[in-house]
Amino acid sequence: MIFSDMVMQILIQFATQYMMQKKKPFTCKCGNSLGFIWKTKNAKPTKIMTIFCEIILGQMQVQCQCCGAKKYIIRELLDITPRHQMSEMTKKVFALVGSLASFRVSEKIVGMFGINLNKMTIWRCVQQVGKTIEFGIDINESNEFEADGTGIPIQWIKKRGKELKVFIQKRFHGSVRIAGLTLSNYHSEWNKLFEPLLEQLKEFEEVLISTDGDTSILDSLNNITIIVQRCLWHIPHQAKFTMWEDKIKRKSEAWLYILCKLYTITSLPRLIDDDDEIATIIEQKAQSLETLIKYCFENGYMKTYTYLINAKPDMFTAFEKKLNSKTTSLVERVMRTVNLRINVGKWSTSGALNALKVRLAYYYNGFDVCDKNFGKIRIQKV
Repeated sequence: MIFSDMVMQILIQFATQYMMQKKKPFTCKCGNSLGFIWKTKNAKPTKIMTIFCEIILGQMQVQCQCCGAKKYIIRELLDITPRHQMSEMTKKVFALVGSLASFRVSEKIVGMFGINLNKMTIWRCVQQVGKTIEFGIDINESNEFEADGTGIPIQWIKKRGKELKVFIQKRFHGSVRIAGLTLSNYHSEWNKLFEPLLEQLKEFEEVLISTDGDTSILDSLNNITIIVQRCLWHIPHQAKFTMWEDKIKRKSEAWLYILCKLYTITSLPRLIDDDDEIATIIEQKAQSLETLIKYCFENGYMKTYTYLINAKPDMFTAFEKKLNSKTTSLVERVMRTVNLRINVGKWSTSGALNALKVRLAYYYNGFDVCDKNFGKIRIQKV
């Protein structure tokens, strides 16, 4: 009650200042923003949910002098739409809590601060805020991107029923931002992710895209000059699976030989500008790769042999062009951020996507609960 009275007094002071202004900071439905008169400063009370507790406030009502329509300006002051109990900022706070922790834990967290809030209310906040977030490409940042997918546990589908497709853009100072996000079937429908981004991608003269070898990723990128780089982090990582398919015993001599060779081949030095040095390094590593491929063929490791044959063409593209050639997959770090939240329970398709939009926007794109313009993509060049 004390907090409600304090908030009410503050709102009355702001409302009084607003009514003294010639042009009001709010408008009537008829378009008038000049002529209003007071009807009451303490009309029918309404419940408002804040980040501290639920409060009850008397609604302040004004009347338009043009059309006679009445308006409750308390909702204008608190940025709360009609027939709702919380502001957009409060909704974003609860959505962020729900994207960082499970809904049951989120209910417990807000309850510790005196808010009697059901976990389904937090879920609704996550869904409503997630739908408003849009990702895009910042053409003032790097032209280097990574694309990958990971399985998401979906209700009524065994194992991980859908694939979360992530497209990240590298920043010049080393971090990354989310450029695109969608949830769909495995190894298909990448066009749903890329269609809104094509015009922005065309702003670059050429685009470097690192992938794990999934050819369906590039099928939707038409009329764009693309430099394809095979993700060097994935090569030894995925080779463990192909060696398992070839029935090579883990930690055996053959297993260690293949894996150590791949680690050596995919480890590239940085900050080399001399063309002759780059060409020599690529030649020596290509020879090592050919030797390894021959070894796999001669020993009957056909799954690993086929995998290395397919990976060979785009392994050193970025290094040859003096672009970023790190062996660490930055998109895999994003996937770890995804899994820390998404592995708690099973989801609906829209529920998972909206929760991850909020979570990834917070970790990588600077999501701020106080920023009303967040999510509006700016593509103008500086």
